[in-house]
Amino acid sequence: MFLVNTNMAALRMARCILINNVKNSSYSKCCIFRQRTQQSRAAFSVAVQEKVEEPQVHTKQRQPKTGILMLNMGGPETLDDVHDFLLRLFLDRDLMQLPLQNKLGPFIAKRRTPKIQEQYSKIGGGSPIKMWTTEQGKGMVNLLDEMSPETAPHKFYIGFRYVRPLTEEAIAEMEEDGIERAIAFTQYPQYSCSTTGSSLNAIYRYYSKNGLKPKMKWSTIDRWPTHPLLIQCFADHIKKELDRFPPEKRSEVVILFSAHSLPMSVVNRGDPYPQEVGATVHKVMEKLQFCNPYRLVWQSKVGPMPWLGPQTDETIKGLCHRGKKNLLLVPIAFTSDHIETLHELDIEYADILAGECGVENIRRAESLNGNPLFFKALADVVHTHLKLNEPCSKQLMLRCPLCVNPVCSETKDFFASQNI
Repeated sequence: MFLVNTNMAALRMARCILINNVKNSSYSKCCIFRQRTQQSRAAFSVAVQEKVEEPQVHTKQRQPKTGILMLNMGGPETLDDVHDFLLRLFLDRDLMQLPLQNKLGPFIAKRRTPKIQEQYSKIGGGSPIKMWTTEQGKGMVNLLDEMSPETAPHKFYIGFRYVRPLTEEAIAEMEEDGIERAIAFTQYPQYSCSTTGSSLNAIYRYYSKNGLKPKMKWSTIDRWPTHPLLIQCFADHIKKELDRFPPEKRSEVVILFSAHSLPMSVVNRGDPYPQEVGATVHKVMEKLQFCNPYRLVWQSKVGPMPWLGPQTDETIKGLCHRGKKNLLLVPIAFTSDHIETLHELDIEYADILAGECGVENIRRAESLNGNPLFFKALADVVHTHLKLNEPCSKQLMLRCPLCVNPVCSETKDFFASQNI
């Protein structure tokens, strides 16, 4: 029996591996939104077609002073990228420990590539997460140069775990650029050891494995679940979608805040993710003056072991069985569209499952993607962090009470020791 150390978004990919080809579905009673999803996929397709390989130059020609490393898992940008994405995923011993992993990992990656390519072909031919992160980064640094001239010029870098630009490549570029102040900025608003923790570990390992000392002064924005502008963005998108329901049904719409689930083994070690997602949900509903009934639900369960629930798909079924057939899905832990929103929520749940259950109206709130207010939120988070002049949050320094990964402690010490 082997131990699996889960990264939430990567587990979603493992789940996609296990899903059979999506069934064809036709029904007329369920009103599903499609226009926005199609626009998102179309924008991504155009971006891929116009893609030109060039270095990550995202700011003015002046020497950048402050570098913001935007951390995320990433996703294959094209179908040709899927194999390398899977290969890195299955070779990552932080994520999972397999017997004979150096041989079994490449075998699984090669075998699963066609099936995963099929999944991505259904959402436009790849993940749009790099496209959206690039747009968000540009908007963020443009604002930061005005908000904080003393730390300008600012330059953003993208650091993905399993696809290029990889975290390690971004760090090397930052060092080469002569960055003075480096900020590791998680794009997961709610902290989990499986996501943000994994990315921070990658930064620490870059230096420790290569016997290097950073020339830059590092700090990290390791969580921001209740930032006022983030909350406002979510609330605005929910209001906009609620207004698209039939007026006579609007007040009875159940808002389902959906976040990636975690195995209970991770939760029981003391991972703070469930509480932080709950804090985001409460603040959003407070901003909405608790206008509708709501629940926090969890998606992307993998395998037979106990996971944090209730699951999003089971909740949809249960609500329909009880006569609640007007539903609004809100991806509350994802700020940009990717396979969990475009495939799992839009196709598996809002299309196929809703049709099978007899849902009357189901919609999905738009991801934050290219919202200018979200750019402002990102800039404000960084600006506030710069003014505080602290290496990390106090929460980061508290290890999970039952943590089993010694690298976590070393990573925390790495950031705490930075003299900024």
